[in-house]
Amino acid sequence: MSQSANSAQSSVNCFRFPIRVYIEDTDAGGIVYHANHIRYMERTRTEWLRTSKFEHYWHQQDYNFVVHDISMKYHRPILMDDLLTVTARVISCKSASFSLQQEIYRDEILLASGLVTIACLSKDMRPRKLPEALKEMILEQLALEQQSLQKAQR
Repeated sequence: MSQSANSAQSSVNCFRFPIRVYIEDTDAGGIVYHANHIRYMERTRTEWLRTSKFEHYWHQQDYNFVVHDISMKYHRPILMDDLLTVTARVISCKSASFSLQQEIYRDEILLASGLVTIACLSKDMRPRKLPEALKEMILEQLALEQQSLQKAQR
């Protein structure tokens, strides 16, 4: 992971984004407050969308993305001044939602992991289909990962 800590990167179906821990992220003992793990994952998902040319989604008014479900596992503490690599990998896509596996690393050490399902809502806050371009991009990433797995099995 240390290579990817220098800049946002994407490989096959795994987006990586570097985040530095500041004192504002920690408690009095210098350990990152548990809710900030979710914030780091949110930033990474936003940068994944921006890098994938969907940065306009927060400026439009036809739909919104919301976290429908999230589960977190905290493996080891994150500390003041750590340079983290946060990953986002799409693992499934439905008509109105998609799920990502996200992980937080310090170098090669897994610190936290989570599964996040993002739902798409219309402006009247009802479920709606994902924008077609986004769904196509997600399905393409899933297909590339599948191809990569098949090559690795040969």
